[in-house]
Amino acid sequence: MEEKIIESARQMFLEYGYKNTNMSLIAQKAGINRTTLHYYYNTKEKMFHAVFGQIVETFLPQIQDILKQDNEFFQKCEAIIDIYFQIFIHNPSLPKFILDEINRDVENITTVAYSIGFETYIDTIIEIIDKEVEKGTIKQVPIYYLIMTFISQITFPFMAKTIIEDILKKDNKTLNDILDGWKKIIILQLKTLLEK
Repeated sequence: MEEKIIESARQMFLEYGYKNTNMSLIAQKAGINRTTLHYYYNTKEKMFHAVFGQIVETFLPQIQDILKQDNEFFQKCEAIIDIYFQIFIHNPSLPKFILDEINRDVENITTVAYSIGFETYIDTIIEIIDKEVEKGTIKQVPIYYLIMTFISQITFPFMAKTIIEDILKKDNKTLNDILDGWKKIIILQLKTLLEK
């Protein structure tokens, strides 16, 4: 029952956002009454924490595995981009949802992220970058430039999917058809930013 509730809440939060989702909508989507919903989650905030935590936990272990591999730095970047693309292909409204929630209440998002070990992921990335800088394979760049470049390039195509697919119509293509090419461009941009 709890899994069904979380999945229903996930769908509602992604479709309507936090502000426009209420416990009645979630209960209705799950096919239960509010009393049953409150037995599992007595506030929308707790429900949101469970949903957002589950979303992050679906991809974090995969990324941690990539970071532990002994691959070249830009190969790791490519593999991580693939994971994010797959997540966003299956959850196209996720990038907008995350951005909306960051703008709505960044402390809430960071609290949930850190409660499930997101800081370990960030620490590992910083450690890998520092090692690459020490080895001389990449140059020292402020981490915020790297994060802004990486995240914006991965999320923007999904946030602008409607206009991008309208442009691609004349070539009978969809966003998914061009993602491999876009991944190469992201890597080129990262190399421009980081290579000595």
